[in-house]
Amino acid sequence: MSEPCLELVIFKVKDADKARIARRAAQDTVKHYDGFISWSAYESCEDRNLFADVVLWKDLDTAKAAAQKVMKDPGFAAVMAEIDGLVTMSHYQIDQMVEAEAIAA
Repeated sequence: MSEPCLELVIFKVKDADKARIARRAAQDTVKHYDGFISWSAYESCEDRNLFADVVLWKDLDTAKAAAQKVMKDPGFAAVMAEIDGLVTMSHYQIDQMVEAEAIAA
């Protein structure tokens, strides 16, 4: 059985406002990709032009297939045009999850 795959992408953008709009359009596009589960978009607290995306895929194979598809998909063209540099792009599988305990009222 395959395990979910977390994709972490950290990148610099040219214009944060334009990149934010373009990223939302890309999120609408990726919702239809095979194996897509979720996409959480983050922005650095210290650097306005540093973004991080956490994308969850069904498995590593669908994550890698999506990475190839993104490069040619017109739905990603605007966000790709705003990228000023890739810091990292990596795939991860879970080792262990710890959750906060519920606090009794």
